[in-house]
Amino acid sequence: MTGEQHRTAGELVDELTSDTARLVRAEVRRGQQELLAKAREAGRGAALLGGAAVLGGLATGTSAAFVVRTLGKVLPAPSAALVATLLYGGGAAALASAGLAELKRIGTLLPEETIASVREDLRAARPGSTTGGAGGTGEVATEL
Repeated sequence: MTGEQHRTAGELVDELTSDTARLVRAEVRRGQQELLAKAREAGRGAALLGGAAVLGGLATGTSAAFVVRTLGKVLPAPSAALVATLLYGGGAAALASAGLAELKRIGTLLPEETIASVREDLRAARPGSTTGGAGGTGEVATEL
């Protein structure tokens, strides 16, 4: 315990700097991990939207075939093109709906847990907190 009482101000500043750097590195790592997890989830929704785009393109192609065949002859062959168009269009709509629902489920891509953790760290470190300091105004200093 006597070693703790005889530390110089320089040693205390060095320790504070080291602790702060360690905390910042940990928060940056946590933010990176959270962003990567959200990006993986967003990838699934983007793939569904890509599938919807492909099926939408196929629906456009079969629609063109439908119009050409309808103009060329008024027989059951155009009905087949219409059914194909409806099937591709329905598939595209279903994939688009699922993709948008997936992206909405994910929400924002900001690392919300890391932001909350940094805010907690700032609250604990500011003057006037219950861990020490004076003031207690409840506001974070603008330098932070």
